[in-house]
Amino acid sequence: MQILLYVTTIVFLAFQLLYTFIPLLFSKVKKLEEDLEEKSISVLVPAYNEELTIRNCIEAMESLKYRNHEIIIINDGSKDGTLRKLQELLDLQEDDRQVMQELTYRPVRAFYRSRQYPHIYVIDKLNGGKADSLNAGIDYALSDIVITLDADSMLEAHSLQYVNQYFHDPDVMALGGTVKIVQGAERKDGQIQERFTGKGLIKSQIISYIHGFYVRKLTQSALNSIVVISGAFGAFYKEVLIQVDGFRSTVGEDIDITLKIHEYIKANNLSKKLVYAPEAVCYTECPENMPNFYKQRIRWQKAFVDCILIYWSDLPRKFNLGVRLFFAIDGFVLGTLTAFTTFVYLFQLLIAGDGIWMALLMLSATLLINAIQIVIALALCKKYGSTYTLKDYIRMFIFSQLELLTYRNVLLYINIVGTFKYFDNDEGWGYVERKGIASISRSVTAPPSAPASPLSQS
Repeated sequence: MQILLYVTTIVFLAFQLLYTFIPLLFSKVKKLEEDLEEKSISVLVPAYNEELTIRNCIEAMESLKYRNHEIIIINDGSKDGTLRKLQELLDLQEDDRQVMQELTYRPVRAFYRSRQYPHIYVIDKLNGGKADSLNAGIDYALSDIVITLDADSMLEAHSLQYVNQYFHDPDVMALGGTVKIVQGAERKDGQIQERFTGKGLIKSQIISYIHGFYVRKLTQSALNSIVVISGAFGAFYKEVLIQVDGFRSTVGEDIDITLKIHEYIKANNLSKKLVYAPEAVCYTECPENMPNFYKQRIRWQKAFVDCILIYWSDLPRKFNLGVRLFFAIDGFVLGTLTAFTTFVYLFQLLIAGDGIWMALLMLSATLLINAIQIVIALALCKKYGSTYTLKDYIRMFIFSQLELLTYRNVLLYINIVGTFKYFDNDEGWGYVERKGIASISRSVTAPPSAPASPLSQS
């Protein structure tokens, strides 16, 4: 066991070196080119029991500074008042858009168009899960580029402009944007102000998202090795999604589609890449209590285990070296396997009492690495336009050192439990309760000045 621990420690340190230096070398902020030709974009919003959050999502998108887009909300057989709320907000009328039926999904009961917002559409379909809903949205989408967005996510005003700018690079096949926690963020004088506030669990997730995107995603993007484009905010060419048969009905549809695209690139010998676009931002509501946090993270771990079992044997032949390393070594060995070995090692330490000095040395090294990476993450957070105050950044750094020994250990436990619970075979939505209170938008009831999308004329 100790040999395995030492080997994984060396591998861990090697990856931490990458996560420390790569973000510093490749963190160039793109200047927004507002005069670029607008590629057509369809924003897909799968919704299941989102009666409380869907208003915030819609209102945020009415502030988008982009004309050539449509929004398709997919009501996946919600059991609450989601469809009724959509009718209330959008004033829906039936539309006769014809589709090619290129992907498989549960039957669509009706397709609607908003009278009030002509570029917003609603698909009402039988329940089939998130992946099934996304496939329906892809089939109905008219645009070249498809964005997947969670129903509790709120796009920042310039987000589609940045997505468009990245896709003007012919080598880009798909991208993921930055996802931020909406709790603590609010709009003041037309600008989004972010504050490090709330419960400890919320603060822990704020730190986790900042580190996960500005350190981990930047590193993987630089090496064309992104393992997952978050379902909360991802962008893809529609044709590519059709070529890979869309989203698979699984608990981890966002990891799966990312790997399928990597596989597609390798199989067709394409010089294409999946990138992280830090300037394209959306805000999402995170769980505010431990039961909902537990459900969310169990679902994430089950999704990862699912993809490990499906893709493991194909990794050497169908994926590039970077994806193999970050998916199998960083993701599985360091993210899942070491959760088990760490608990076994700590148990042995408590029983036998041997190796205490080695444990203290490893703990000290972990604290030092964590401190360095958090400083880098917070610096990049500031560099890419976040509006936290200096006091907030200081509090974030101090909190990050404390949560390493608290909330981070909860995640180790969840990784272990989630690995076992994968075999429950539950592939539903994994619904997490949301309140829909936090928002980055003004309260908008009518859009007299909102420009109509060119797609609304088709």
